[in-house]
Amino acid sequence: MFARGLGVFVITAGLIASILITLSSVGRGWRVLPLIGYMIGISTLIAAWKGMCVVLHGMHHRHLRPWELFEDDDSQSVETRLLSQESLVSNNSNSYEDEPWVAKYEKRNVIRKVFDREIWIQEPALRQIQDTIFVQSLIGAFIGSCVLTAIFIAVPHGNLY
Repeated sequence: MFARGLGVFVITAGLIASILITLSSVGRGWRVLPLIGYMIGISTLIAAWKGMCVVLHGMHHRHLRPWELFEDDDSQSVETRLLSQESLVSNNSNSYEDEPWVAKYEKRNVIRKVFDREIWIQEPALRQIQDTIFVQSLIGAFIGSCVLTAIFIAVPHGNLY
């Protein structure tokens, strides 16, 4: 949620900069500057859409999942619950909504969820998947940024100030 908001904010700032530069009397070359904002915003938005935060990716971290946050608080360990007789009983629903961590996580503040505990990514396969998502988001951002920049370069000067 935070990464999506950040992406939208940076894209909006780039659009405002493009509009202001286009309405001014400066040369067309200056209209390329908001490309940086478009690249950062669009790549952040694409990565967030795929479920990855580029800030955490850059630090080689990930947030703990809600069930990992509260597993120390449970009276039974995960292994004990998996081996218990209750888990062998067939259930029509395969839902996690009855788990104790769901209610605890929903009560948490939004700011607390954004700045949750982080751990170092140890699994190389996960890191490779995140690298692929990051490269895909950069490629998409480059294409989108070039299109937006070309549109603003093609518009004539506003000469308002």
